Amino acid sequence: MGSFCGIAGCTRIPDLFPMPAQKQPPAGPDPNYFFIRFTDRDAGDYIVRDIQTGDNQVWTFDHPELKFPLEPRPGLYFRMIFWIHFRTLHDTGPVTLVVKVNGHELGRVRCEHDGKYVFDQPVPMDWLRSGEPVRVLAEASPLWTSPDGGAHLGYLMEEAGFHW
Repeated sequence: MGSFCGIAGCTRIPDLFPMPAQKQPPAGPDPNYFFIRFTDRDAGDYIVRDIQTGDNQVWTFDHPELKFPLEPRPGLYFRMIFWIHFRTLHDTGPVTLVVKVNGHELGRVRCEHDGKYVFDQPVPMDWLRSGEPVRVLAEASPLWTSPDGGAHLGYLMEEAGFHW
């Protein structure tokens, strides 16, 4: 019986550890914005056609088009950050970008220098339909034709989306 008591007496009480410091969960996306960044894994889900993916700035081709799963709401703005490349501008001269939302012309920008541009315009509510994605077409003219393979390039897009 002595050996039983010896075994029972040798148990060790586990060390106590303090509770780790508590942290706030990361803030979720801002509910007032819906932007696509082309480095996002799901960026391709929003591209209809003619937009490259995978880089911070992506090339657009002939008819770059996006779709966004948004419901109509007052005070909706479409915003796009884009760049005109010095090489394409040198060869084509000034470029005009025409932005259409669901087939309606929202606005145009004449780009006379290379560099960054921001397009930010309100979208009329009567252009939108509940339950249907918002489609945005943003075409550049003239397009630059690559001497290597003949690809038609428009502009570099950084991000695009809606805010309210």
